Amino acid sequence: MRTLSWLVMVLLVLLAGAFAALTLGTFASLMSDSPLWLRSLGGVEAALSGALGTAGVPGFTRALGLAVLSSGLLALAAYLKPR
Repeated sequence: MRTLSWLVMVLLVLLAGAFAALTLGTFASLMSDSPLWLRSLGGVEAALSGALGTAGVPGFTRALGLAVLSSGLLALAAYLKPR
């Protein structure tokens, strides 16, 4: 059971890291002078949100939602961390 708890925690941390990267990309795509690699992450996020049907939502709102989601996942990972 303890191994399963560690596995779930690691998966939550990795998922939160992926959402955090997409959040940075979305915020970067709102500015024209941001680095290309960050804007590329924003393009990936735009493609994913288009596939999910949320492309009509403004970019800033999507970025805030992703930020809240990633911090919530990290909080859940910290709560589930085996002691």
